[in-house]
Amino acid sequence: MDHAADKLCCPKCRAYPLVQNSDHLVCKECGETYGVIGGIPRLILKIPDDTAQIQEVFDFEHRLYQDSYYTRFSPRLVEQFLEDCQLPREYFSGKDVLDAGCGSGRWTYALAELNSRVVAVDLTDGGVAVTQAELGDRDNVEVYQASIEELPFRDESFDFVMSWGVLHHTRDTQEAFKQLVPLVKTQGILYVMVYKKDNFLRAFFTNVLRKILRSLPNRKRYDFCRFLVFRHKIPYLLISRLVIVSYYNPSTSRIDPKTMQFGLYDAYSPRYNFRHTPQEVMTWFMDAGFSDVHVIPKTYGAVKIQGVKSGKR
Repeated sequence: MDHAADKLCCPKCRAYPLVQNSDHLVCKECGETYGVIGGIPRLILKIPDDTAQIQEVFDFEHRLYQDSYYTRFSPRLVEQFLEDCQLPREYFSGKDVLDAGCGSGRWTYALAELNSRVVAVDLTDGGVAVTQAELGDRDNVEVYQASIEELPFRDESFDFVMSWGVLHHTRDTQEAFKQLVPLVKTQGILYVMVYKKDNFLRAFFTNVLRKILRSLPNRKRYDFCRFLVFRHKIPYLLISRLVIVSYYNPSTSRIDPKTMQFGLYDAYSPRYNFRHTPQEVMTWFMDAGFSDVHVIPKTYGAVKIQGVKSGKR
């Protein structure tokens, strides 16, 4: 631990500081002990069964991060991130940043390249292991295993808090959103991405297929998802009205079929896949005392919103 040590608190009782011993951290207030394994503090409490299912499917996914063009580490991720969040490059230099639900660390990498002091958190062993292996030797990156529903950080610890594609996989998206709010400094920025609400028919049949696929082991489900990548447009157009599928055209597609398969596994595997309207998510920001709340435009299938914490509610 280094730059984030003074930000840590006990996820069980919220007391701080935590006392570090050779291979664990101890809360002096409640006595809870947290292991440090592979150089990663495991600040995680007992996981409910429904959350454990989500942890398992994403652990499998994050260990396959090289199967997806979107998650392979390279400098292009920096430009993709800046385009995604619509903030200037110079904003991030020297900022304290939380990547809440870092997965295999692609945005952690981008933020580190932008000279932020990054704290990366994920629920899965695979996510934190990959992020630590790729980025753990950097002075401006620290990796923790924790639940987004019980984050082990003191209030107002970060200038920029982001959760990209994670909140909608929790039991209650809005409640998970509320866990992020206190961690943002006054005048800091909160940025979230959640799935966008679909039409009723497509949502219904997608959930039916999701329920069927979740009965398969992770590897078989992942392998099956390649059959949901269509190479002919007419079948794609017909089936995409009913369920989530992908279309690959070698002449026009920006990503390869393997990346599409990876994304479909992500869409069909977790128990929770809630979808929300931009207006709904904007209301969460406004009710939490954020100003300059705005939707990032041109985001197919997603709602991306950021706001500045004004300190007034």
